[in-house]
Amino acid sequence: MDRTSVIVVTICVILLFTWPRLLEKISPIPPAQPQPTNAVPIQVPGQANAPTSAPLTQAPPNPDFQPPVKLDSPKLSILDTEDTSYIFTSEGGLKTVELKEPHVVLGDNVDLLWDTNNEDADSKPIILNHGVELPVFALKGIDDSEFSITADDSLVTMVSTNKAGIRITKKFGAGTDYLLHSTITLANPMTEPVALPQWKLMLGTSMPLQSGERYPVWGAQWHNGEDMVDIDESWFTNSTLGCFPGTPRTEFRSAGQPIKWVGIHNRFFAITTMPTEALSGARVYSKKITRRLLDDPLEDDEQNVHTGILAGLEFDAQVLKPGQSVVKQFTTYAGPKEYRLLEAHALTYQNSIDSVMGFDGFFGFFAKILMWAMSSIHNSFGLGYALCIIVITIIIKILFWPLTRASTISMKRMAAYQPQMAEIREKYKDDKEKQNKRMMEFMREHKVNPMGGCLPILIQMPVFFGFFTLLRSAVELRGAEFLWACDLSQSDTIAVIAGIPINPLPMIMGVTMLLQARMTPASPTVDANTQKIMKYMPLIFIVVMYGFSSGLTLYWTVQNMLSILQTKLTKNIVVEAPLKSENSPLAKPIKNKRKRKK
Repeated sequence: MDRTSVIVVTICVILLFTWPRLLEKISPIPPAQPQPTNAVPIQVPGQANAPTSAPLTQAPPNPDFQPPVKLDSPKLSILDTEDTSYIFTSEGGLKTVELKEPHVVLGDNVDLLWDTNNEDADSKPIILNHGVELPVFALKGIDDSEFSITADDSLVTMVSTNKAGIRITKKFGAGTDYLLHSTITLANPMTEPVALPQWKLMLGTSMPLQSGERYPVWGAQWHNGEDMVDIDESWFTNSTLGCFPGTPRTEFRSAGQPIKWVGIHNRFFAITTMPTEALSGARVYSKKITRRLLDDPLEDDEQNVHTGILAGLEFDAQVLKPGQSVVKQFTTYAGPKEYRLLEAHALTYQNSIDSVMGFDGFFGFFAKILMWAMSSIHNSFGLGYALCIIVITIIIKILFWPLTRASTISMKRMAAYQPQMAEIREKYKDDKEKQNKRMMEFMREHKVNPMGGCLPILIQMPVFFGFFTLLRSAVELRGAEFLWACDLSQSDTIAVIAGIPINPLPMIMGVTMLLQARMTPASPTVDANTQKIMKYMPLIFIVVMYGFSSGLTLYWTVQNMLSILQTKLTKNIVVEAPLKSENSPLAKPIKNKRKRKK
C-alpha cells in the first residue's frame, strides 16, 4: 500500500466516525417547531365531542350517562413498591414512574425524562415518561371523560363511561422487580349494540437521555417472536447512512406479525409492555412528536423543543353486543436495563424481553459474555466495575498469550526468511503463477504465516465492539467511578477550556498506542513511507474516541499497556534462517504434472 492509499483510507476512517456531526456544522437542521398536542380531550358537561370515526352501529344515547365534572387539576394516586412509585392520573393512566435508589440523577446531568423542579439533584429519583401529554395506558379514540380512582396498598382501579356508553375499567397491580400488571376492560352495559371505533393504547413516549447524547440509543421497540425491531429517529427521517435525506415517514404500523412486547427506551431505562395473551386485530403503532418539558421556563426557546417517539398498540373497530366486553391484560416492565433481571423475565414469560438491551447479533454475544464476567467478578469479590474491566482485560490477555506469542514468532520468522522470499520473487518475476506457487510452498515448509501478525488485532476487535455494545445500555456502569472519572458510561471530562472538554483517558490511550506502534516490529512487506504513517495512526483514534465513554477508553488503555508488556517479553525471541538450504524450494525444480509424450 503506497502513501496515497494510506492517506485516503485514513481520511475515510475519520469521515466514517465524524460525518454526521460535520454535516450538522455545515448544514444545521433547524429546530423542530412544537406540534399541536395529541392529548385526548376530556369531556365536560355540555361539550360536544365528535367521534373519531363513523360508528359501525348507531346506539341510542345512554340515559344513565353522566360524565364526571372535570376537576381543576387531575387527581393523582400513588402505588408504592420497594423499588418503584407508580403515579396514576384521573386523565386515564400511568402518569409517571419514579425509580427509587440507586437510580438517581448523577451530578449535573439532566435526563429529559427526569423531573427538574427539585434543586437537590443529587438525591432526585429517575422519573420515566415525565412531561408527556398522554399517560401510559391512555386509550386514544374512546377516552373522553375524567376517570374516578380508587386505590389501596396493592391495587389501583380507574372507572369511566364515555359518551357512547362504553364503560372503561382499568386495574393496576404492582409486582416485584419493576413489574406492573394491568387489566383493561371495555364493556357495553346497555341493551343495544354499540360501536367501538378504532382505538389506540398508548404505551409511553421515549426521549434521548440527555442533550448531545454520544450514544443515540432511544426510541420505540417491539418484538415479533423472531426479531426485535427498532423504531428510532433515523427510521422516521428515512436517511441513507444517516447522511443522505430521503422521504420522511410520519407513522409506523406493523403488518400483522405476532406481538411479543412493545415499548419505549432510552440508553439506560425502558418501559416495555408484554401482552398476557396473543393479541388479535392489533398492530404496533409509533409516531414521532416534538414537545417541550412541561416545566420548562424558557417557553420561547426553540432549543428546548425536543423530539420524542411515541409507542402504542392500535386495535380494529368492532361492535360490542349488549353485555359484551373486551378484556386486555398486560405486564409492563418499567425500570433500568439490567441484563440479568431482563434475562430472568425473558425466561419467565418466554418472550425475549432481554433484547431490549440490544445484545443480539455477533457483537452482542461478546457483550453478554463480558456482562456476565463483570457481574460475576463484581458480586463475588466486591470490586468496582472499573477494576472488573481491568481484571477481565488481564484475563483475556493471559488466555490468548500462547496465540499472541505464536503470532510474534510467525512475524519474526517471516522477517528472517525475507532474503529467500525476495530471491523467489526475483527468480519468477516473469511468471506470477509459478511465483505464487513457489512462495506458498516455501511458507508451508518453513511455517511462515503472512497473516500471523493480524491475529492479535482480530482477537481484540470482537472484545472491543463487545465492550462498545455493552456500554451503550448496561445501567450497571452508570455512575461507576474510577480515579478522576465520575461515570464510566460517560467521557472522563475534568475541565472545559474554551469550549473544549479535557478528557485525560483518551490522551493516555493515544500515548500507549504510539508506544506500542513504535515497539511492534514492522512487517517487511510494507514500504518505509507506509510504516511511518502507520506509526502515527493512533492519533486518529484519539480523535475518534475522545468523546466516548471512559469505560471503553479504560479497556483500550489497559489492553495497550499489556500489549507493550507482551512485546517486551517476546523481544528476545530470535528466529534464524539459513541463507540457503537443500530443502529450500529454490533448490527444487518445479514439477510439471503433465506427462511428456513419448
